[in-house]
Amino acid sequence: MSLENEMPESGPAPGPSEAADSEITLKKSEYQNLLARLQELEALREKLLRSAADFENAKKRLAREKDEFLKFCQENLIREMLPVLDNFERALAHAGEPGAGQRTWVDGIRMVQKQIEGILKQHGLKRLETKGKKFDLHLHEVVAHAGGDGNDEVIVDEIQAGYLLHDRLLRAAKVRVGSAPAHAGDASKDPKVKNIKPADPSSLDH
Repeated sequence: MSLENEMPESGPAPGPSEAADSEITLKKSEYQNLLARLQELEALREKLLRSAADFENAKKRLAREKDEFLKFCQENLIREMLPVLDNFERALAHAGEPGAGQRTWVDGIRMVQKQIEGILKQHGLKRLETKGKKFDLHLHEVVAHAGGDGNDEVIVDEIQAGYLLHDRLLRAAKVRVGSAPAHAGDASKDPKVKNIKPADPSSLDH
């Protein structure tokens, strides 16, 4: 007996294209259920994207707040140091030209002054330029006038130094100008003052 006669005959196996073309039939209820699940997943995806964006914005905001805090956390301490700088200047101004016996201690005072100024400068303190500069009502306070035909836009003398802490006004400079400024109006209308906070009035009395 031949084995070939006992082998069942079978057709060729379906190829990939035939399997891909096959259709799956779903009941209407099953289709609606799958569609609802797909919509839920899409809504969840949108919610996760919004949460990720909110998280990134929160991180950036916290980083800015941290930077702002580190820049100005010592503001009150530095403000209280300003009268010390003023007293150093007064002491050196009254010392005049030191003689042979005074030179040592005058140089010592000047050295301490420079050291303190250097430390405060590292923490963001910057002295305002005044003499010979254009008067700026956002940075300078007029306490005297030179009189005559002087230019009211130009500062002729500095009475008390003014300082910035980074980009914030820490204390306005008290100055003397040529004559009364003609534009002592409302400073808040000038766009240049957007990032400068007004000085603490109590600090101007030192």
